[in-house]
Amino acid sequence: MPMPRRSIVALRSALAFALVLAAIPTLNLAGGWLSGVAGLPAGGTLRLAADLLWVCVAGVTGAWLMVKTAAVAKTAHAWALFAIYLGAGLYGALAMWDDFPRWLTIGAVALLPPQVWLGWWLAWGRGNAARPA
Repeated sequence: MPMPRRSIVALRSALAFALVLAAIPTLNLAGGWLSGVAGLPAGGTLRLAADLLWVCVAGVTGAWLMVKTAAVAKTAHAWALFAIYLGAGLYGALAMWDDFPRWLTIGAVALLPPQVWLGWWLAWGRGNAARPA
């Protein structure tokens, strides 16, 4: 007997979230490794900027995966991911406020909306902006 449509939709949403949870740390770790291979020193402004870049790449990729994998309500999935990103980003910014330069903590939070928008746009928005999600 085939699975009911609602079950497939729910499973695809859960799969999308699981992919995001796997992809973000994987890309961040890969980016840190590539930065080291490229010869960037372990500390300093240049390395922090590179790390922020990798956080953004991971965020865009996570949003792209979420929207691409979701069966329905793709824009709603992007909004839900943005809410999760924002909560985690604000928590991280508050936790590292005294440990890192202000530009890094502010940048990490300020770059969240463009990350989700770009991921949404790459996965769904380019050809479907006029269509409802």
